[in-house]
Amino acid sequence: MDIGLLRTFLEVSKTRHFGKAADNLYLTQSAVSFRIRQLEDLVGLPLFSRQRNNIMLTSAGERLIPHAENILASWQIALQDVGLPEQQEMHLSLGGISNLWGTFLQSTLPKLAEAFPQISIRTEINSHLELTRALIAGRLDMAVVLDPPNMAELKTSKIGQIELALVSNKKGATFNDINELGYIFVDWGTAFNLKHAKLFKKPVAPVLHTEQSQIALEFLLTNGGAAFLPLSQLDIYLEDGQLFKVKDVKPVQRSVYAVYGKSSKDHLSIEPIIDLLNEVELKPETTLQPLV
Repeated sequence: MDIGLLRTFLEVSKTRHFGKAADNLYLTQSAVSFRIRQLEDLVGLPLFSRQRNNIMLTSAGERLIPHAENILASWQIALQDVGLPEQQEMHLSLGGISNLWGTFLQSTLPKLAEAFPQISIRTEINSHLELTRALIAGRLDMAVVLDPPNMAELKTSKIGQIELALVSNKKGATFNDINELGYIFVDWGTAFNLKHAKLFKKPVAPVLHTEQSQIALEFLLTNGGAAFLPLSQLDIYLEDGQLFKVKDVKPVQRSVYAVYGKSSKDHLSIEPIIDLLNEVELKPETTLQPLV
């Protein structure tokens, strides 16, 4: 199998245009068409239905996408693993949901590198579902999540918790003021969303919906509103009087978990990494500059 065929297939499936795919891959359009025909010959089925100014995936093409992505990702990991310098004996593929990268994982990477000088780290940001698939497929060694999967193939270890408080830029704001202030919805996972639904008995239309607390925080500081954010991110803003806790709304606790395969790879010992994650405080090392 020529890896280039799969890469070309994924680019065409993304752009739905042979010419754009050719530009992105630095190929001629005829070369792209030839590669797709080669791949269709290999699988024995058409992957695209070609209509005038409209290229659509066939059902076979739709089914091929996750397999092609897995093969390309596994090949990239293999190249990285084989090409590691001798002094870097460990390779860690670490995934996490976007909110946890912004909350603390990004600031954890230098600590991992310092504690394990022989380590080479590859990171991935994705949804809970895609991280679980990557763990099962062996593309990830570990994922840090809020809603751990309950699967026999995977082990789960709690590494800490974050405390989410409903805060606003308006002093003395109450829960009844949320609609007037403008609500910023931050996705903190399934368990949080269930508690959220009980709290907001009537639907509220958010002015912003995001999976990243840093985006919500910046929007809140600039435009005002209210949002559930980690207290570990808010110290300086609460102290300076830029943000205030909304009255009569209790903070929500969310546990953070490290998930990994039961059969660790020979080149990687998971336990010391779990120990370090347990020791790290779940907070970012940097904050946005206070507004003047």
